[in-house]
Amino acid sequence: MLKAIVVIGILFCAASAFAQPDAATLASPFHAGLRSSYQRNYHRSDAQVVTGCPECGNFSNGTGSGYHAELFGEVPFNSFRRLNLTFGAGFTERGGAFGESVTGGLPILDPNSNQYVQLTRLNTYTASLKYIDLSAGLRLKPLSQFAGYITANFTAGLSLGHSTTYKQTETILSPQGVVYPQTNSTTLVDAEGAIDGVGTLYGLTSTIGYELPLGPMLTASPEISYYYPLNSVVSGFRWKVASISAGLAIRWNKPANFEGPPAPKPQAPVLAHEDPNLLAPKLDAVSLASAPFHIIETTVTETFPLLPYIFFDSASAAVPDRFAEITPEEAIKFRESELPHRSLESYYQILNVIGSRLRASETTTLTINGTTDGHEEPTLEASRELAKRRAESVSNYLRSIWGIPKERLLITTSDVPENPSSTEFTEGFEENRRVELSSNDDQLLRPLVHERFREETATPKELPLRLNASSSIGVREWHVTVLNHGDRIFETSGQGNPPPTIDWKPSDGQVESLAKSLRPNDSITMQLEAWSTNGTHSLKSIPLPASKSINPYELSRLSLIVFDFDQAAISMQNRRMITKFVGKSFYPSSTASITGSTDNLGELKHNQKLSEDRAFNVRDLILQEKPNVAITSTKGIGPSNLLYDNHLPEGRYYCRTVRVEVETPLESVLTGQK
Repeated sequence: MLKAIVVIGILFCAASAFAQPDAATLASPFHAGLRSSYQRNYHRSDAQVVTGCPECGNFSNGTGSGYHAELFGEVPFNSFRRLNLTFGAGFTERGGAFGESVTGGLPILDPNSNQYVQLTRLNTYTASLKYIDLSAGLRLKPLSQFAGYITANFTAGLSLGHSTTYKQTETILSPQGVVYPQTNSTTLVDAEGAIDGVGTLYGLTSTIGYELPLGPMLTASPEISYYYPLNSVVSGFRWKVASISAGLAIRWNKPANFEGPPAPKPQAPVLAHEDPNLLAPKLDAVSLASAPFHIIETTVTETFPLLPYIFFDSASAAVPDRFAEITPEEAIKFRESELPHRSLESYYQILNVIGSRLRASETTTLTINGTTDGHEEPTLEASRELAKRRAESVSNYLRSIWGIPKERLLITTSDVPENPSSTEFTEGFEENRRVELSSNDDQLLRPLVHERFREETATPKELPLRLNASSSIGVREWHVTVLNHGDRIFETSGQGNPPPTIDWKPSDGQVESLAKSLRPNDSITMQLEAWSTNGTHSLKSIPLPASKSINPYELSRLSLIVFDFDQAAISMQNRRMITKFVGKSFYPSSTASITGSTDNLGELKHNQKLSEDRAFNVRDLILQEKPNVAITSTKGIGPSNLLYDNHLPEGRYYCRTVRVEVETPLESVLTGQK
């Protein structure tokens, strides 16, 4: 690489023998200019594909492209004008895709041969690295009548934190025809976001160039540069980026007798002949929904178990922020009945639910077992210490916030969980970094039951809106608002022209807000606003038909979890839940549906069969308890409808479920006849 630069430098020198640049230009005492170049980045790294898992493979090398732009200045070094001090500030991109590593996975069924083969995946790490470069160095012209030059600069790259991001993906290479269920393609994004630990990047840059005169004070210089890194992009492992770039530098050369440019001639004022109001944007807005927007309110009683695990980040003993922690004063006012009617949101209150129940039952003890994924620490002793600190974090919270005596909190550890998740997947490591909770009293970990709350369901699930705004002088910005009786339900905005369509998918909170004010036959209002470049404003409102109704059936719902990984057997805890649920929720007029599901790990056909086995096992147990019950549907849906975020361990656990829903006419509930 360096040899190539030397050869090119010799060619520049040879070319200079035939060039006769302007003498005044060469003698200029001060130079300022702008350079821009395209650069090819070469990454060298030994980062692990799965952090904390050396046997999972290492990334290696890769390449990327980027651009470099810089404002620079040059001043003579004393009277020796062929040697200049240089300094500059600019922007550069040093990202790329690197370190591809082919790894094997679980045996899966090859749809082509109908035989089990090994799943082979390609892991790729794509980085976006953007820096503000500050440079200082020397520029040398070897000969007085030679327009070629060489530079050597020291560069400090200051990271643009919000722009230093990464995306780690995996792609199925074989067998052909297998896809990830959550994307329905052979590519899955494992992780993405900001790169941790990015600091200042130091390096040396050497450049060769040749000045071509454009006029008495301007030159254009084609340049080739090589950047050599002095340190890694991040701390913790080797990751260096070298670059070769080719570009152009434009120099303004100040002559000795420079007196400044002539004053500009005054321009005649421009008269406006057009009425600004005629330039206001012309607007069009149309709802493309397949049906009128409708909300149905249902009275629901929901039973779902507490997942007795608290998951931790790799090599960390701190309880993650998503688990709710409160103050001792807030603990006095804590009530289970006031928890959100959504499984994950209630689950994140698990420390407070357990604390409240322990405070209410003075003889109950809690066993807190800390575990690791087996790869987080370099030694077995360090792993056991990490597991202990995780258990102590939970114990300390229950003692300090809920006042639970230390002797009622039993701390234990294990190298890995008793029923670990498979570490053939990255997600398996995440699920095994946890604290497991158990008790001498089954009631401590009893399910959460939300009695007869209102649940709102909206159809259709999304409302596409077609938008258009135009003006002869251009649209500066736009704003869309959805209102109901004056209340803002949804809003979004942007610069320039609006997109052709916006898909509004009402969130649970927005549906709840609408349900409070919607009438049986009503409408909501969409407003499109836009401003032209001269500030004139236009607004258009359109009504969207909307309505609300009350479901004539009451719904009882049971969601079972705590299925062991890749198992369909019903645990004793789930059996007790089903027995209690059947006795409380079924009436002679009730109908039930049973749906089994899985998370997104593993092969699609296997997950489909697993979800069916779980659903039919639950059906058989319900029929044992109540033989005459009307079960209208029993099915497994695999991972086709993920109810929770599968990037989180708890989200995957709550997807490994069988959901039982029982509909009972309101008149049967009111009479109470079973």
